[in-house]
Amino acid sequence: MIKVMAFIKRKPGISHEEFVQHYEEVHAPLAVKHLTTISRYVRNYIVAMPGTDEIDYDCITEFWYEDIEAAQASQDFVNSEAGQVIHDDEDTFMDRDKMVALLVDEREFK
Repeated sequence: MIKVMAFIKRKPGISHEEFVQHYEEVHAPLAVKHLTTISRYVRNYIVAMPGTDEIDYDCITEFWYEDIEAAQASQDFVNSEAGQVIHDDEDTFMDRDKMVALLVDEREFK
C-alpha cells in the first residue's frame, strides 16, 4: 500500500472550525470527484490537549493508493491545467507554504 501523508495548516484569519468545515464540505468532495485513483482518503484533524500550545498543523491527511502508478496519476492530475481546480480551492483555506507532503510505504505489524 502506498500512501501520501500531507501535513496541512489553515490560512491566517480562518478558525480551526472554519477550516474543518470547508475541508469536509467543499474540499474533500472536490478531491474525491477529481482524484479517482485514491483508494482511501482520511483527514485527521489535530485536537489540542488542554493547556498546550497550538501546534504547526491543523490536519494530517492520508491519501491511500493501491500502487505507485495510482499515486502518480493523482499527482499528474494535480499538476495539470485541469488540476488547478484543486489548487484554487486549497488557496481559499490552506496555508500552502506550510504544507508538507510525504510519500510513504505503509507497513503494518500483525
